[in-house]
Amino acid sequence: MLMSSLRAICLPLALIALPAVVASAADIVNVRSSKQRPAGEIVAVSKTALTIKPITGANIEVPANDVISIEYEDAPADFRLALSDETAGRLTEALDRLAKVKAANIENKNVQADVAYAQGRVQARRALVDAAEQQAAIDGLTAAQKAFPDFYRYYESMNYLGQVQLARKDFAAARTAFDELSQAPFPDFKLAGKIASARILMGEGNTAGAIDGFRDVINTAGQQPVEQARRFEAMLGLARGLMLENKHEEALTTLRDVTRNGPADDAPLQAEAFTLQGTCLESLGRTKEAVLAFLHVDVLFPGESGYHAESLYHLSRLWKAVQLPERSLDAQAKLESKYANSEWVKKLSAN
Repeated sequence: MLMSSLRAICLPLALIALPAVVASAADIVNVRSSKQRPAGEIVAVSKTALTIKPITGANIEVPANDVISIEYEDAPADFRLALSDETAGRLTEALDRLAKVKAANIENKNVQADVAYAQGRVQARRALVDAAEQQAAIDGLTAAQKAFPDFYRYYESMNYLGQVQLARKDFAAARTAFDELSQAPFPDFKLAGKIASARILMGEGNTAGAIDGFRDVINTAGQQPVEQARRFEAMLGLARGLMLENKHEEALTTLRDVTRNGPADDAPLQAEAFTLQGTCLESLGRTKEAVLAFLHVDVLFPGESGYHAESLYHLSRLWKAVQLPERSLDAQAKLESKYANSEWVKKLSAN
């Protein structure tokens, strides 16, 4: 249920295949704000930015919140493959590859740092599906922060840390992490901190306070794409709050806005929106529509592990309700094979 946080800071997962003319020996930075990919030598890195010295011309500074990923010229192939595994939701395989890269004793400090933060991030994604992985995720994230405290992944990792602590209901620790996130000098990070604070209120049972917090983000987000992404995320939080207040029709209206007007390529956002939509429709007794909503997640967003597992759980039940028991068995088998330790398998077994 908390996987939305996984995009509170946009996930650095997609290695975008965009055309660029670069020298053969150069680091390449994939950015959100442009199709152009700065290339050259990374000469400075901090919590808030990195600086690239291109082959020709003046240095280029890229804000930390604009960086999707870095294709390091001297990184092992396993690092890029690990990120591809992560994008596809193959989290165990991603961790195995990252362990190989770490064991190779890479000399490039930036690659070392990116590997450490990637390990923590992937562990966090696993922890949000399997509670048994929570302590390992916290340890991995805090280890990366301690070893490389002034790195461009720092604030992103603080968001993951808060989300894992929130998942284990350690609200005090989650607040500390999200307070640190709010210190970032970027409006979208500050909005992410506000969204996370509202989620803590919801976890504590203060639904009205959480709804007010989500509405505040919705009403104050600027027009920049990164801020609008936070606005859509807050809309998902608002929909959750409305569902808790049994205002399902109002929640559906909000969710339709997200699925229709939110960025179609934001897999975490869309996966959560369709999962919530399915839950809402099921509560209203609109079973066939609910099946279609959950099916969107199974077909289009299987890499979003948490929401994929949740949707498979619902499909395993609802296919029976629409007289398709074979599809129910397929969904159950997929859930049990891919997410054997998830809460959704345990919940299905208890039914």
